[in-house]
Amino acid sequence: MEAQNGFSIQMLQGLLLISLYEYGHGIYPAAYLSIGNAARLGHAMGLHARDVPQMLPRCTTWTEQEERRRVWWGVLILDRISNIGHRGKPFASAEPSPDMHLPTDDAAWDRGQMLAAAPLSLSASQTIRASSFARACQSVHLAGKVCRHIDDKTTPLDYRFEEALQLHRTLKALAALLPTEAEGEDPTAGPTLCSSLAICYSALLTLYDAYGCSERLVPDAPESQLVMQKESIQGIAEVCESVLLLSRKIRQRIELGESLGRLSPLTIECIYEAGASYAWYLRETSEPHYAEKLAEVKELLRLCERKWRVAGDYIRIIEATEYQLVSAIR
Repeated sequence: MEAQNGFSIQMLQGLLLISLYEYGHGIYPAAYLSIGNAARLGHAMGLHARDVPQMLPRCTTWTEQEERRRVWWGVLILDRISNIGHRGKPFASAEPSPDMHLPTDDAAWDRGQMLAAAPLSLSASQTIRASSFARACQSVHLAGKVCRHIDDKTTPLDYRFEEALQLHRTLKALAALLPTEAEGEDPTAGPTLCSSLAICYSALLTLYDAYGCSERLVPDAPESQLVMQKESIQGIAEVCESVLLLSRKIRQRIELGESLGRLSPLTIECIYEAGASYAWYLRETSEPHYAEKLAEVKELLRLCERKWRVAGDYIRIIEATEYQLVSAIR
């Protein structure tokens, strides 16, 4: 299809499936390049904005328009989540505008039932109920803001630390909202909020990692720098505990017979980040309860490896850190 210069939404959907497979199995740099290819193709089609040249035929139904919106959000999700932990690399896709709409309710879309979709600027409202996919889009949008914030070294210091605190507060609010929404969900009825939570936790841990280390303190910086450092040090411990609770929930569902095929690779990144943090805590303190939590995280990663091989890569990275600890003790 590419050789014939064929532009179709199905072609982009196929690229997304390939990209997700490569990402979930740790096939790099192929995954990074495939996601970039999907983003370029989406830009060429004009999926990223309404007021740009469109290469696809005009939508004739609301269902078709919603499908295109969902495909572009899929590109944004993979582009942002694959950049977490890889600092200094620009996104392949444009930043979504505040008036860009989130995907509508999943079940309603499957039925072809037209519903209103909230703009991205209003999506953080706790009074607006959103679908699991919409919450994942919201989480990954904030994760993208975290990555851009960390990579931007030109921001004035006063604004930089205030922006970091604002991202911290926004992500914490979303992380507190999602478990409440997940209480009444039926895991057998469709996608759950696990991916949304996992992306949110990854964004928080990435933000805290940038500000928690005292060696990175900037001389003569405003007081907000110390406030952010304090929030980061405390936040890493709190988010790691939240990730551990999420891990137990995932493991419980697997043990109750839920298919590993329903496990999203988007959940694995935050589990690894929590494991890496527990390995660091263990190296610094030698406290046995950190060893227990680390073992629990690694056990879940081994379960995930049955479906997604990238989990095994993460285990080996963590174990290399543990080996360094044993060598230091000896």
